[in-house]
Amino acid sequence: MGFSITKAIVVLQDETSMQRTPKPITIGQYGDMIMKGIRRLYIDTGRALLYDSANYSNDGEEGLMFGEDLPIDEQEYVMLCAQINFFKRVQTDVNNVTSYSTNAITVTGADKPYAHLKDTIEDLERRRRELYYRMVRYTMDYTIDD
Repeated sequence: MGFSITKAIVVLQDETSMQRTPKPITIGQYGDMIMKGIRRLYIDTGRALLYDSANYSNDGEEGLMFGEDLPIDEQEYVMLCAQINFFKRVQTDVNNVTSYSTNAITVTGADKPYAHLKDTIEDLERRRRELYYRMVRYTMDYTIDD
């Protein structure tokens, strides 16, 4: 069946809907954030060689899909990575607009609506790390002897 990136985009948009952004974020950009989250999952869990970009497909009914089934903890990991990506993107955009000048005025403090981005990103990173360590199948080197 696979992992629906289209559905994950809707969830990501909902999770981040209250965050003001300097520039609108497109559906394609949200999709890229999800795909980067999937890629990071594979890298962080030591399965980089198993990652295959050919696993992405776009069929009419299901929308954009990743061809592998992901357990619920891995789905959550992908979504946390996507949210981190979202907030880092907003942070980068905000860094470009913190103050500006025109011939008539100088505006400072334009970043006030974004003052807590650093804390949000740190919290998401903490949750991502905790989740990773709970996925003991990747953190413990265990083998089953016959």
